[in-house]
Amino acid sequence: MTKNKNYIIGMDAIDALQETEADRENAKYGDPLHIILHLKQRMTERGLTQMQLAEMSGVRQATISQFARGNIERLHIPSLEKIARAMDITDITQLLTFELESEIMNMANPFGIEYPPRNPK
Repeated sequence: MTKNKNYIIGMDAIDALQETEADRENAKYGDPLHIILHLKQRMTERGLTQMQLAEMSGVRQATISQFARGNIERLHIPSLEKIARAMDITDITQLLTFELESEIMNMANPFGIEYPPRNPK
C-alpha cells in the first residue's frame, strides 16, 4: 500500500474505499479455516449405506448421517476413528480436509467471474 505520511494515495485509496467490513475482518484475523468431511463420497465409493456403516463401526446411524451431510458442530473424534477403522482408512485426509474460506468461495465461482465493484452512494 502506498503511504504518504498519514494517508494513502492513488489506486490504494480507491481500493480502501471499496473495502468491506468483512475484508477488514479477514485481514485482521486471516482467512477462516473450515473442516470439510468427505464421508458421503467414501461411502458411495464403497457402496455402503449409513446403516451398514453404523453396524460395521458401532457408531450410531444418526451420527453417520450428520457426518455424511457435513454437519460437524459436534465432531466426535472417537466416532470418526471408529468409522475410519471400519472403512479401512489410514489416511485421515480421505475423511476430512481443512479448507480456507476463500478457497471454498472460489469453488462456487470456478470460472473466476469478476463482478463490478459496488457503487458507493
